[in-house]
Amino acid sequence: MKFLAILLVLFGLLFAKTPLKSVPTFDITDIQGNSYHIVSTEKGLDIKELKGKVVFLAFFGHRCPPCRMEMPGFVKFTNDKDYAKKAVILGFEVQGIDEEGLKSFAKDRGLNYRLVAGSKYSQFIDLIGYRTKWNWGIPFMVVLDTNGKVVNFGNGIVSPEELKNLTDTLYTDTNSTTITTTVEDNSTKEQK
Repeated sequence: MKFLAILLVLFGLLFAKTPLKSVPTFDITDIQGNSYHIVSTEKGLDIKELKGKVVFLAFFGHRCPPCRMEMPGFVKFTNDKDYAKKAVILGFEVQGIDEEGLKSFAKDRGLNYRLVAGSKYSQFIDLIGYRTKWNWGIPFMVVLDTNGKVVNFGNGIVSPEELKNLTDTLYTDTNSTTITTTVEDNSTKEQK
């Protein structure tokens, strides 16, 4: 457990220590029409509209089998009204489907969480890749605490129980610097 805590702190420091030449800002709109103003900060991302919530940035592909396996758990988590008040899943599709295609995909699969057609926001996705040293394997998740600080990121399928544990840990202690749940490594990787 101590090793895990140290590893998570190092992940946060890696994200924080990546130098930025200017402060990147992004205006992103999900397929439901919700807008987000995102400012890259030294320690993470300031998403004004999601301030005070734990944010799970989930990068996925519509053709990715592990990503599809993960989706029912995200639906289950989002359906839990107690957790919906505390946390948000913001999914970025990274295999190039357009917004209309993503709307259709979401309807066919019954997806109820916030989704973004990543093809419209490649600069934001590239920033995440640069700052996390992401290998473009999917599914990939970045976890932000209620202040927008990156506390974890990694490849692999995340269960609804892990989302709940992360939310409980981060929502009750907004000054948290470490967490005790990991994003499990997944040997099946999809390429962007």
